[in-house]
Amino acid sequence: MRALTVEPGRAGSGAVRVVPEPVVAEGEVLVDVVRVGLCGTDAEIERGEYGRAPDGADVLVIGHESFGRVARDAGSLKAGTPVVASVRRPDGCPNCLLGEQDMCLWGGFLERGIEGLHGFCAERFAERPEYLFAVPETIADVAVLLEPLTISEKGWRHISVAQRRMTVWEPRAAIVAGGGPVGILAAVKLRLQGLDVTVVERRHKPEKEALLARIGAGYAATSVTPLAAVAARSKRIDVVIEATGTSAIAFECLRLVGANGAVILTSVTGAGRSSLLPADLINQNLVLDNILVLGVVNAKSDDFRQGIADLAEAERRWPGFLSTLITRRVPLADAASALPHDPSQIKTVVEVGP
Repeated sequence: MRALTVEPGRAGSGAVRVVPEPVVAEGEVLVDVVRVGLCGTDAEIERGEYGRAPDGADVLVIGHESFGRVARDAGSLKAGTPVVASVRRPDGCPNCLLGEQDMCLWGGFLERGIEGLHGFCAERFAERPEYLFAVPETIADVAVLLEPLTISEKGWRHISVAQRRMTVWEPRAAIVAGGGPVGILAAVKLRLQGLDVTVVERRHKPEKEALLARIGAGYAATSVTPLAAVAARSKRIDVVIEATGTSAIAFECLRLVGANGAVILTSVTGAGRSSLLPADLINQNLVLDNILVLGVVNAKSDDFRQGIADLAEAERRWPGFLSTLITRRVPLADAASALPHDPSQIKTVVEVGP
């Protein structure tokens, strides 16, 4: 079968290659892939920055944002059932044993399409049923957005628990730094929670501003309005979600949130960049205002289930909005050409099957 692959550690090695058919072990489910989303992680793996093939394999099948259909009846999953797969697989630590591999203690986890396991950008894959999430047909066309949405689902779940540190917390205003798929989906989550949301990115894009207006979210560009000035428009910013991929912006976000607020950091940034920061002011703000700072990566089953509910609610409330986030579709044969980041696109997906 055909698959989008890389030779880990070799920059520019992305190619559609013929790879062996998946071996369906006892109890596993065979899934026919319909489409796979591409993101910055895939681009970084293709640049050779990280990624590891399964033991004994020369190439790694990439792609971790999946959508497919069950190929044949497997237990309660019937042929044709639309499904999305989670990404991380446990290593046996106490948290992993409780289904929280997103909070792994030992670091020996594996990740589909990233670390030690083949991903989903192939014609078929096999998976354990506990890592598959059936989605309703009403959101099948946009279910490929579920995995990137789960980042914000986890972040919101965590701050909701952590903010019980105080008797009253009634968040009203939020800033999302970053206008890519993760940022826009974060804005969707926050709007569904009833918050006033402003999405901020570097360059002004009128089409992005109009798009976000459809869900009642504001928009600003730092090339026109500094981040601090955006924050000053509200009496107080209660939540900031950072999704820019830039460490300098991540630290600047720590200065935006008001008293008792929360900052969620989602970007995995490179280790070679340094910045001059007002460290004393940042520290003073965090301490005197009781600021909560959370880093978020990956997600657990609860986040996938809530994400399914939120995609359905977003589709009901803002019909057609989610589908507009998929701005580029390429066939599997041309998938390698779509790996480099294209700032003119929001979400690129590879159309694998019917």
